[in-house]
Amino acid sequence: MGFKVMGVDASGPVVTVGYIDDGTAVAELSFRGSRLAGAHLVEWVDQVTALLGPPDGLAVGIGPGSYTGVRIAVTAAKALAYGWRIPIQGVSSLAAWARAVPNQRVVVTSERRGRAFYMGYYWTGGSQAQPIWPDSAISGDLPAIFPVNDEVVVLGPVGQDPAMLRKIGVRAKPGREDLSGVAVALLGWPGLQWGRGEDPVAIAPAYLRSPATSGSSEVIYGDS
Repeated sequence: MGFKVMGVDASGPVVTVGYIDDGTAVAELSFRGSRLAGAHLVEWVDQVTALLGPPDGLAVGIGPGSYTGVRIAVTAAKALAYGWRIPIQGVSSLAAWARAVPNQRVVVTSERRGRAFYMGYYWTGGSQAQPIWPDSAISGDLPAIFPVNDEVVVLGPVGQDPAMLRKIGVRAKPGREDLSGVAVALLGWPGLQWGRGEDPVAIAPAYLRSPATSGSSEVIYGDS
């Protein structure tokens, strides 16, 4: 067995736990419904570790995304890292989600309320998702780099909005891939295997600015 990493995330519409061994996916459990994160996350961690043993490192998605979901995942991951005495690494949930679409420009969106949402823009052609535009809280207008002429896949609720797709670019198309715990683990794996984990006390959710500033309280998750 090589260096094993568990990845957990509850920042968006999917609650997920993944497990890798030297970069190879070994197990994953996912459920669509982040409001049930508290009921599933720790139970799934127990199931995976009962089968495969505790990991050597732990990666957790720190958002941006659901306030409650991110807080549950981060709190659980920090407690597990303390209990197992293993290194922990916080990673961008949007970057991990972007990895679901390889070799592509990917816009990832989450937690849409009216015109406000979280967004990241990535190129996924390498071993890690490379940011083209950093994770941001959008309230109204898109960043000035849009619209783009490149082909781009749009994940999350904005990808299901034809008007927003046109604003992102003439070749923008919706994607339906989900965020996976394995992708979270893969983002944390390079640093964790070389002992570059973070102080658990310092790991905090990436709340950025709440998209609730839009004036709408309804959260739109979309189909991916």
